[in-house]
Amino acid sequence: MAYNVTLNGPGPWGFRLQGGKDFNMPLTISRITPGSKAAQSQMNQGDHVVAIDGVNTDSMTHLEAQNKIKSASYNLSLTLEK
Repeated sequence: MAYNVTLNGPGPWGFRLQGGKDFNMPLTISRITPGSKAAQSQMNQGDHVVAIDGVNTDSMTHLEAQNKIKSASYNLSLTLEK
């Protein structure tokens, strides 16, 4: 089940990623910092990141995903899947 989360910026957003095309794993939320913007949203550890700011993550490397997230200064929009 896919769902959208918008985190109001600026960062830090309060989550960590693992995976990516270069690891042959889907991008996944590996950790959520307690009390963070991510923790106050619907995000859960283990959720797959389907899109970052509307850009599909299927072909993103880990570094590309990190850079896309870092470039979001005002809001970060994520499409996640449980």
